[in-house]
Amino acid sequence: MSSRKILLLPIFFLAAVTTIKAQNGVAVSSNPGPGLHVALNWEPHSTGVKYNIFRKKNTDASYPLTPLNASPVVILSNCPAIRTLLITSPDSANWKIVARSLSDVVLFNPCAISTLARTSEKYKRLKILAKSSMPIAIAAGLGYKDNTVVNGTTYMYRIVALNASNTALGNVATDLTVTAGTFVLLPPPASVVADPGDATILVRWNDVAGAAGYIIERAPAAAGVYQRVNESDFSAEVKNKLNGDTLVPSWNGLLDFKRYKIITGNDSTHLVKGIAISGPDNGSPYYYRISTTDLFKRAGAVSAITGPVSPADSTRPSVPTDLLATPDDITGKITLRWTQVTKDMNGHVEKPDSTILTKIYRFTSSDNPDNIPSVYLGQAITIRGLKSRDTIDADPNLRGIYGNKTWWYRMKAVDLNGNTSQWSTAVSAIIKDITPPSIAKGVETKGFEDYISVKWIKNPEPDIASYMVYRSLCHLGDWVACTPKQECKEWANYDADKLPDDKDPTKSPNEREAAGTAPKGPRLPCPCSGSFVFLGEITKDSVQRAINAGNFFFNDRTIPAGSPLCYAYWIKAKDSSDNMSGSFPIPSAAERPQIKCERLRDRTPPEAALISGLFAQAEQIKVEWIGPPTQDTRAYHVYRAEGTNPAVEPGPTAYNWVGGMTVELPPTVPQVLAIPYTATGIATCDKISVQATPWMSQGYFEDKTIKAKLTYWYKVVGIDYDGNETPNDKAAAISTFSFSRQIAPAPVVQVDKQPEPCAAVIKWTPVYDPSLHIGFIVYRANNVGGPYLPVVVSPVKGNSYMDTNVIKGQTYWYNVGALMSNGRLSTLSAGQSVTL
Repeated sequence: MSSRKILLLPIFFLAAVTTIKAQNGVAVSSNPGPGLHVALNWEPHSTGVKYNIFRKKNTDASYPLTPLNASPVVILSNCPAIRTLLITSPDSANWKIVARSLSDVVLFNPCAISTLARTSEKYKRLKILAKSSMPIAIAAGLGYKDNTVVNGTTYMYRIVALNASNTALGNVATDLTVTAGTFVLLPPPASVVADPGDATILVRWNDVAGAAGYIIERAPAAAGVYQRVNESDFSAEVKNKLNGDTLVPSWNGLLDFKRYKIITGNDSTHLVKGIAISGPDNGSPYYYRISTTDLFKRAGAVSAITGPVSPADSTRPSVPTDLLATPDDITGKITLRWTQVTKDMNGHVEKPDSTILTKIYRFTSSDNPDNIPSVYLGQAITIRGLKSRDTIDADPNLRGIYGNKTWWYRMKAVDLNGNTSQWSTAVSAIIKDITPPSIAKGVETKGFEDYISVKWIKNPEPDIASYMVYRSLCHLGDWVACTPKQECKEWANYDADKLPDDKDPTKSPNEREAAGTAPKGPRLPCPCSGSFVFLGEITKDSVQRAINAGNFFFNDRTIPAGSPLCYAYWIKAKDSSDNMSGSFPIPSAAERPQIKCERLRDRTPPEAALISGLFAQAEQIKVEWIGPPTQDTRAYHVYRAEGTNPAVEPGPTAYNWVGGMTVELPPTVPQVLAIPYTATGIATCDKISVQATPWMSQGYFEDKTIKAKLTYWYKVVGIDYDGNETPNDKAAAISTFSFSRQIAPAPVVQVDKQPEPCAAVIKWTPVYDPSLHIGFIVYRANNVGGPYLPVVVSPVKGNSYMDTNVIKGQTYWYNVGALMSNGRLSTLSAGQSVTL
């Protein structure tokens, strides 16, 4: 379509137009009758600013010395006078022509024509207008009406230029001959040529001497009907063809171009003498003819017809706009959407608009598309009634192997005549890399006293960006997931109340008693390591620098000092598309073997235990304690000291190890220590529980190596797997007084009879010892089941007794008990019978 939208202004705005081709002056008579006059029109003098008009009859020998005009003709500066000249009709055509023709950004005020510089472009335009309009010529100081002529008389005119001081500078024109009331119509141009363009036809012709303007007519057929296509009679000097070729010499010309509605771009018309004129349309044939007009708008004969000539569409379509590329990261496809092209680059509707093709291209960058390779994806035809179109780029290679892939798209529109638009702006779409890196492997850890170092084997993928370091806890050397339905019988069924078994008949009464008073603790849930927490991110460059230096990659310095726990380290690789290896937040089955457990190199002993109970029992003292719930406590040691004063604690050197108890995890039961616990080396994580249990912080010990009636002091300290033992001076001492409730064994008894005198002789062992025994009590019964009654009035201080208070022939049963020096009676011996 046409690219010459600026030609909506009058035709003399063509870039090729410079000056009107006419003689320096012209004199033309009006029609005879009322208002008879001769019109004079001339070109300006190079330096003159005023003009005098001299007239004589053709029979006179010379021009008079006095000019015809009372005062020199000058360019007008009086606005009312200018308005009177130019506004002579309801449409104010001359005023509008000057205002529009001399405009730039805004309309020109014709009252300001006297301010124009003689060398300015606007003054040049004013001279062109003055050639075809007497009112404009008079306002511009380039025209004059001689109203004093007599019909039929022949006159000759001379036009003299003056400077500002009224000094004559020379003739502009002389001997311009005209007969008042008589005129001859001007001939048509001898040669007319029509050059087709895009919705445009340049009609050009040779100049006609004395012409003030031309009438150009157009018809769809040689025979007519012809319509005028130029509103005014102005013509322009054309120096170039539509294709840019130079014309030598230049021609007069008119650009017949199609009009369009500014907003919609649809076809429009323009009024010529009140008649709406459309076209020219591309692809349609047209014929032209031209007639010449003089200063009084009198048209002469028409020229020969030229044609047919058909304009053709040579204007690019508009560039596809609103291009949008939307990626689908899941499918790896890109949807392209754009606003359909229905107009050409000048905003004119393409005809037919359904023939516009949109060609789609894919690039690897947004650089100049003419200098880089592209992939042609196909074309889409414009669908009438739709604002936008879309298509999908489903190339399986859009997604890159490593890293996000950025693609750029551009489009071109192509019309029915093969005119191709410029490239559209480039839009990009990123197809995200959704393939996670491989699992980070070869994790190694090393514990120090106050931090743990971690390293691993770097991943082979080239798009690795960084590594994420996560930490949780370990249970017995493994990370244990927290599963609500998880069952762990060794923990759920572990009951410290039954350790040792208070119903075991093989246990001694003292042991059964101790079991009945053993500390009772709650049953614990299954071990659970808990979730992983983020520690930090290490770039691949940092990892490589650490490898080059032979260092570990990451130091975890966030561990509390002296922590007894084992920590689980999980490394996740992350690529440049933010894909992370494995699963999250729960490690996959493949990742779990890569989780490494590590602990600090422990130099901190457990806190001292607190003795919660100290019980003096028969022939023993039971020590109960509560310690801090520390997962790496391996055993408790019991230290004892003897003292004579319960109120004064013995010195530190008086305490000696007397026993202890191990700390075991379910289902293993704690063991009584026969010797102090000694660490076998640095403890590994498979020994450390993730959670503390009551059995780690409580215990008891029965000290059976005591003597009765003495004061004993006790301290309990912990020792961990690494052999760090609580110093004795950190433990609080508690004392108690010992006693004994032991019952002496029954004496061994022998009973004999004595015939005369009749008596029963009872003998026994052990031998009477005054330091141990008060004496022995002898009991008798008439049957084996008793009751047994004493037959002595006081303890026998010896080892025999004769019972004479008996009846011959009767059977008696005897037993003996030792009355110990502590006042307690021993166990009675079994009944022994004798028949007298």
